[in-house]
Amino acid sequence: MRYLPQLALLSVTVIWGWTFVLVKEGASELGPLSFLALRFALAFLALLILFWHRLRRAQLGVREFLQGLAIGLALFGGYLFQTWGLLYTTATKSGFITGLSVVLVPLLAALAFKDRVPSSGWLGAGLSALGLGLILLGQGGMGRGLNLGDLLTLLCALCFALQIILIGRLVTRENYPALLVIQIGLVFLLSLAGALSLERPTLAISPQGWQAVLITSFLATALAFFIQNRFQPLSTPTRAAIIFSAEPVFAGLFGYLLLGERLAGLQLLGAGAILSGIALSQRVSLTRPD
Repeated sequence: MRYLPQLALLSVTVIWGWTFVLVKEGASELGPLSFLALRFALAFLALLILFWHRLRRAQLGVREFLQGLAIGLALFGGYLFQTWGLLYTTATKSGFITGLSVVLVPLLAALAFKDRVPSSGWLGAGLSALGLGLILLGQGGMGRGLNLGDLLTLLCALCFALQIILIGRLVTRENYPALLVIQIGLVFLLSLAGALSLERPTLAISPQGWQAVLITSFLATALAFFIQNRFQPLSTPTRAAIIFSAEPVFAGLFGYLLLGERLAGLQLLGAGAILSGIALSQRVSLTRPD
């Protein structure tokens, strides 16, 4: 089926947009580290079962193990700051700020690896920065001004951008099962260590809390990462990036439908500027083969 890879990646984007609401609710009940520990423990077990036969045949060296740990550290930072930030900001704002990771990727790659950033990339970053300022400082129905959750989510976007860069440079179709299991396992272990040190982990949570844990574990983590690694190589990087840039739109949609959140006034203009900046930052690849 010609459009199967794009449809598969779009389904991942919808799931991730939906889970901003679930993570906000689950983290409020459990604490961010306890929620992440449960989420990634179940996802790790699911991926371990899924890839068990391939992992037994894989010949992993120290280099591959360290690569998986590096990606896992960036992934842990992204989810920690996102989940922590959702305690203080809204699911809608979190979705748009997290979406800035798409714009930050070429900028970080330029700083770290001297990659050339085209003019459209700089213009997209500028538009997104303007949009972020309007969302954070605009007066609307989601609260007033900059808050701790917004700053934490900015750190989340940086970490996710770094993770995207590391995946692009280190992961192949041959090693992705092993590196994926290592990544998820590391996030679980770090989250568990933090929860045991700073929180009071418990399994006595509400049905709504378990619903958030189970959906984010199996759908938004195990299944979503499997689909991404399975189908993204069948698409082009440009198409995949454009599809993933729709995540803030779905986050805003579900935030409105399920939590009654909404953008207003200058914040609506800010959301449009971010989406325009994300799309513009990817435009340069549309004019030539990936």
